[in-house]
Amino acid sequence: MHYHIRHALENVTVYSYLKDEGTSLEKDIIDCSLGVNPCGVTPTLTKEAYADTFNLLHSYPAHPFTETRRHICQYFSDIADLDISQISMQSGSMSALCRINSIFLEEGTTVVAPMPCFSSYTSNARSCGAAIVSVPLKEEEKFAFDTDRYIAALKPGQRLAYIDNPNNPTGQALPLADIRRILDAAREKEIVVVIDEAYGDFLEKEESAVSLINDYDNLVIARTFSKGFGLGALRAGYIVLPKAMVPVLAKDPGEMTITTPADKLIPIVLQDPGFLKMSRETIANNKKALIDSLHVLHVSKTRPDVPIGLYYTDADTDLGAIFWKHGIRVEYGVDFEGIGKRHVRLRVPDDVKPLLTRIAAIESELQA
Repeated sequence: MHYHIRHALENVTVYSYLKDEGTSLEKDIIDCSLGVNPCGVTPTLTKEAYADTFNLLHSYPAHPFTETRRHICQYFSDIADLDISQISMQSGSMSALCRINSIFLEEGTTVVAPMPCFSSYTSNARSCGAAIVSVPLKEEEKFAFDTDRYIAALKPGQRLAYIDNPNNPTGQALPLADIRRILDAAREKEIVVVIDEAYGDFLEKEESAVSLINDYDNLVIARTFSKGFGLGALRAGYIVLPKAMVPVLAKDPGEMTITTPADKLIPIVLQDPGFLKMSRETIANNKKALIDSLHVLHVSKTRPDVPIGLYYTDADTDLGAIFWKHGIRVEYGVDFEGIGKRHVRLRVPDDVKPLLTRIAAIESELQA
């Protein structure tokens, strides 16, 4: 039988670092792969609080999640005056990005994106029919984001301009002044700017583009509770949008987009911002120790308090395979556009000392 699928999907190449590793995961593996918070979750979120949601599992979630959206507005109240209508709950930031793409993209549209960036986003954009205008982050510049180069790529007729901030895989972050410049340039050309803040909770709250949401009608932000707040298993995220865009999102809002356990536990984690501060300090210490230990491997421009970073070698070798051989699980560069087998994305663990021993062995092998 011939399956008549959307034309955009017929020849699309999917980039994603999610893969089925089956039973290959060994006990003696240091997991530095997916971008979780290495510090776990706030201790104020107890097993009892999670167990309390059991008796609600037979009911549908409390759509439209008014109280949870109110808590999110309150969380950002020191940097933005948000109405609950500006918050749309989604099943993680990937779901949020897919929702945004489904509204704005179709055959013949164009998205501007840095390369490398979150590869699942560009794959989804292409599946919606969009072409990607790539703005390279160059190895000779340590993969630093060039704001002028990005702005120069913006042209009339483009639908979306995507920026993951912090960037995935490099872990670098743009200052708000640069984001303002991009928003101003994009608005002149009627381009909507999508800021993916999946790793945004590893930055100070004041660095979030949420503080700009009421100044720009061409800004939309995707955020998640999976990373900084440590709720990856609950698949909870949200969109923050300007008031002018509320009726646009209402055309495809989604229903029952987060689970009841997520709905009940999000307010608890939001009440402990001190956990994020502690996490950033631990991550910064561990990441500094890792970077300071390097003599052969290179590291991209990156923020110390963001757990991920891009590491690479000059040697023509499969760096991801070498890391795996030494018992370190990372994300392979070939799963991102714009980089390749010489690169890996590594997320620091909670205990960095065993990692440093294995990194030293990897560097010795690369020098041999």
